[in-house]
Amino acid sequence: MFLSATDRRRITLVALLTLVTVPAVVFFTRGEPQAEVATVAAAGVDLGSNMTTTTESPAPVFLEGPAGIAPTGTAVIAYPSEDNVGITGLATFSSFNGAPSTVCNAPIAPYGVKLVVKNLNNGRSIACSNVMMPSTPANVSIVLHTQLFVELSDLVNAPIPVSINW
Repeated sequence: MFLSATDRRRITLVALLTLVTVPAVVFFTRGEPQAEVATVAAAGVDLGSNMTTTTESPAPVFLEGPAGIAPTGTAVIAYPSEDNVGITGLATFSSFNGAPSTVCNAPIAPYGVKLVVKNLNNGRSIACSNVMMPSTPANVSIVLHTQLFVELSDLVNAPIPVSINW
């Protein structure tokens, strides 16, 4: 096996570093075995020669002082309000371009929430999921899917007065 010039330089460099490092380690440890050389120093701890093994250990310093309050396992729980947020307005219908029949659009309500819509003329109510719609007709608070609107009123009655809660 033939070594290139670069490989020969690397081997020479490693050999020189080894020749310098090994005597330095022996000099600084003074030839003592590694087990007897302290590698970690502890401040304020006397490592006297008369150490004896006991089953009792002294109390740690960080445990002195006032005792903390033990946790009881209870927490304050916030309950939602009994009153639903809602508005009143006019409702109309749309096919929503083939969307599921459970959707509606009320721009004033948060998107993605379940809305309960009640017809104020006859008391019928339905539930729907509020989705985004490109535009809403003027003076209309909510646009219902056609199948949902039929559950509240006839299509010829549109727009109808409704209350919307979420």
